[in-house]
Amino acid sequence: MNKNSVSVRISAKDFAYQEIKERILKCEYTPNQPIAEEELAKDLKISRTPLREAMQRLELEELVVRQTNGRLKVAPVSVKEVRELFLVRSILEGIIAAEAAEKCTEQDVRHLSYFANMIKQTANERDMEAVSTFGSQFHTYLYEVSQNKTAVKILRQLNDHIMRYRRLAHFIDTKETSFEHEALLEVIAKKDKHNAELMMKKHVLKAMEKAVTALKQYENTMNENE
Repeated sequence: MNKNSVSVRISAKDFAYQEIKERILKCEYTPNQPIAEEELAKDLKISRTPLREAMQRLELEELVVRQTNGRLKVAPVSVKEVRELFLVRSILEGIIAAEAAEKCTEQDVRHLSYFANMIKQTANERDMEAVSTFGSQFHTYLYEVSQNKTAVKILRQLNDHIMRYRRLAHFIDTKETSFEHEALLEVIAKKDKHNAELMMKKHVLKAMEKAVTALKQYENTMNENE
C-alpha cells in the first residue's frame, strides 16, 4: 500500500468520525437509534473499513453502544447520566474559574466582556442558539486563561455528552444565563478566586436542574409517540 492510499484511508476514517459525531451531538441521530453501517457507508460515500474504525472510536467515547446482537446504536440518555455529567462539570468548571480569576489580565477581561455582552445582546433577542454559542466561547476562553490542561481535557469530553442534552430540548433561560455570566465576569475581573469558584459551581448546577427537567419532558414526549 502506498503513502497516498494510506492518507486517503485515514482521511476517510477521520471524516466519518467527525460527521457521525456531529450528527449524534446535534441529535440528528436520536438516542437509541439503530445504526445501519452498510447504509451509513453509502451515505458517507466511504468503504466499511474506515467507517468501522470511526465507529470504534465513537464507541470508546460512549456516544454509540454495541447491542447484544453485535449491532450498534446511538447511546441512550438518562437523568442519572445528566446528574453525573453536570456534577463533575461543576467541580471542574469551579476550579477553572478560580484559576482563571487568579491569572487573568486586563486583555483577558476585555475578551470575556465581549462574550458577556454578546450573551446579553442575543439573550434580549431570545436567540437561544447564539446565547449557547457565546456562552461556550466564554467558558472556552476561561479554559485557556486557567492553563489547567488536565481539567480542560476532561471537560471537553464531558461537554460533548452535555451537548446532546442541550439539543434534545432547549433549557436555556436566556436572561438568567446573561445575568450569571455578567456576575461571573465581575468577580473574575476582581480576581476573587473564592467567589468565582462558588458562582461557577452554582451556575452549572442550575443548568443541571434545567437539563433534568428538559430530559423528563423529552422522555414523556417519546413515550407518548410510541
